[in-house]
Amino acid sequence: MFEQFKQSFDFSVLSDKIVAYIPDLVGAILLILLFWVLNKVIAKIYASSMEKTKVAPEVRSLLGRFIKYCVIVIGALTVADQLGINITSLVAGVGIAGLALSFAAQDTIANLISGVALIIDRPFAQDDWISIGDLHAKVTEIRLRSTVLTTFDNETVVVPNKQLAQERVVNYTLTPKIRVRVPVGIAYKEDIEAARNVMLETVKGDSRIMESPSPIVFVTSLGDSSVNLEMRFWIEDSVMKFVLMWEYIERVKVALDKAGIEIPYPHMQMFVEQTEAVKMLASGH
Repeated sequence: MFEQFKQSFDFSVLSDKIVAYIPDLVGAILLILLFWVLNKVIAKIYASSMEKTKVAPEVRSLLGRFIKYCVIVIGALTVADQLGINITSLVAGVGIAGLALSFAAQDTIANLISGVALIIDRPFAQDDWISIGDLHAKVTEIRLRSTVLTTFDNETVVVPNKQLAQERVVNYTLTPKIRVRVPVGIAYKEDIEAARNVMLETVKGDSRIMESPSPIVFVTSLGDSSVNLEMRFWIEDSVMKFVLMWEYIERVKVALDKAGIEIPYPHMQMFVEQTEAVKMLASGH
């Protein structure tokens, strides 16, 4: 059986082809080494040149990865050509595969594009304090596909960049001067001016609160069971926004209690019309 296989297969032709192919193989290995060294040299030159600029770290990282992948792609195509592979067919095949992949991974591509937009537009940077809807957190890391946030409770939240690009993002770090709102409701029978004076007394002498614009208290609405007031003041440290709001809700409550001003529970007042039927029921007939 082996003799039949040997007769049907010309080993001399195969050996000639292998010997003829060795120079191309050696050339391909040398090209791989060349592009590996070239990639290292370009990365070093790029890093040293970027240190002298004011380009954001996120943008530096993005450009560095882009240059790296470009060198890899060019190197792969050059090595393929050296090995005698038809590059035109290869590029066409990669293009078709990329098109199919793009349809299958639309969300991933959208997140990548949004990540690039966030890095270029820079609505926030690493270590900034931002809010997205009801979420308040510090930006821990900005990636191409997602952004990592850390909440006040030290919870790590990974948000897709597509969502960040579409949401309303408030950056407190970019606006250090910020207004704090302290809501409170008083009973309808209480004097509004007296309550206002008591509330304003609680902020006097607090160096964390700005004197100009001066703190104010005004009526925001007439509720079902209370007159709703709100004290507003400005601070220069935006990180203290919620800390001071919570602190002064308690301070105002204690101050109003000491002043004898009622903060009512929600209640309903019912008025019964004095009809003949009601009078008969009340009299027991």
